[in-house]
Amino acid sequence: MAKRRGFILLELVIALSLLSALLLFSQRWVTQQAHSAHVGTNLPAAQQMLSAIEFFWLHERRPPTALSELVTKGYIAEVWQPWAGQWQLSQQENRVRLTLPATDLALAQRTSEQVPGAHVNADDALALHVFEPIQLALYQRYLHRVADTSAPQYNQMEADLDMRGHAVRNVEGLDAQTVVATRAVVDTATFSTMRATTLAVDDLVAEQASLGGHDVVALANRVAQLQLQWNQCRSSGGCQ
Repeated sequence: MAKRRGFILLELVIALSLLSALLLFSQRWVTQQAHSAHVGTNLPAAQQMLSAIEFFWLHERRPPTALSELVTKGYIAEVWQPWAGQWQLSQQENRVRLTLPATDLALAQRTSEQVPGAHVNADDALALHVFEPIQLALYQRYLHRVADTSAPQYNQMEADLDMRGHAVRNVEGLDAQTVVATRAVVDTATFSTMRATTLAVDDLVAEQASLGGHDVVALANRVAQLQLQWNQCRSSGGCQ
C-alpha cells in the first residue's frame, strides 16, 4: 500500500510539471499571437504613413518637418502610432529618418520585421526611412524650358557645358564672366573692357579710345582744328 502511495505522489508531481509547462507555453503562444495581430493590424497604417511622407515630399518639394503636417495638409487622416511616444524626424542627405522609442522591445522587433526598411537601432527605438522620391531627384538634374518660380535652382547648372563642337544658336542675351573662344563671329558687340594681342577692325566706332597713352578723340579734334587753320591760311594766300 505504501508503495502504491509513492507511485501516486510521483504521478502527481509529473502531472503538475506537465501542466505548468503547458500553461507557460500557452501563455507565450497567446502573447505572441497578440503581438502578431497587433503588428498585422498596424502594418497597413505604417505603409500608408510612409507613402504619405513620400507623396508630401514630391508635391511640396521638401520633406515634412513634423508628421502633423501630413494631417493638416490632408495627406493622411492620422499619424500611425503603434505605441505611446513621440516620433523624431531627422533629414540625412536624400532621406528622412523616423525613430520612435520602444516601450516593448519584442513588439518593436516584430514590427520592424513587417515594415520594409525598418529596424530597431542601438537605442532600442523603431527606425524607419523614407528616401527622396526618384521623380524629384531626376527633376532636379535637368534644366527646364519654363522657369519654375518656386524652385529657381532648377534652371541652374552645377557643371560645365561641353558642346563638343556643336553650335549654340539664337541666344538673345549672354551673361558670362569669362568667354574663351578660338574663333568668334560677332555682328554687334558691346564691351565694357576688352584686351587683345592682335585686333583687325574694318570699321571702329568708339566713344572713348586711347592709343599709346593718348586720347584718340582729343587727337582727332586737334587734327581737325589744324586742318581748319591750314585751309583758312591757304584761302588767304599767306601759307607756303
